[in-house]
Amino acid sequence: MKKWTVSALILIFLVTGLSAAESGGIVPCLASCLIGPRVGLEMNEGKPINTSEWIGVIGSYAGGSGGFCLGISSLGGLISLGCRAYMAYDMGYKANEFPGFAASYCIGPRVGNELNTRKVRMLEWLRFVPCVCIYPMIAIPLEAYQGKTMTEIEAKEGLRK
Repeated sequence: MKKWTVSALILIFLVTGLSAAESGGIVPCLASCLIGPRVGLEMNEGKPINTSEWIGVIGSYAGGSGGFCLGISSLGGLISLGCRAYMAYDMGYKANEFPGFAASYCIGPRVGNELNTRKVRMLEWLRFVPCVCIYPMIAIPLEAYQGKTMTEIEAKEGLRK
């Protein structure tokens, strides 16, 4: 029960903070943590959060553990799997077919959506390396907190295809 309470408070805080016009801060940081690595960075540019990204977040918390460690046998796990699959279809598959779907499901919704225009960052790939995966989960939200934008990072790291 406590997990639902904390998740609900974080989501309420995130939704109420979306109207803030300033770049950086806790709202883009939380968006990068909860939704995907590029969401907070693009919030700093003024891009909104899509409805299917919210569905993916709700589904992740309905399953209990989110990510790849789903309790498939439970109803929450099935809801989580369905919500993430819908988000990946809506954000990634429609824009970039199966590679976009896979990137959206595994890395984040905006990664799959932008797969045809931007390369995947090294920090995003590091999320799959055991014992190293905690570093990008801290570093990317901190970039969003500091007010960096995806366009700045794209120019600095040469991510444009």
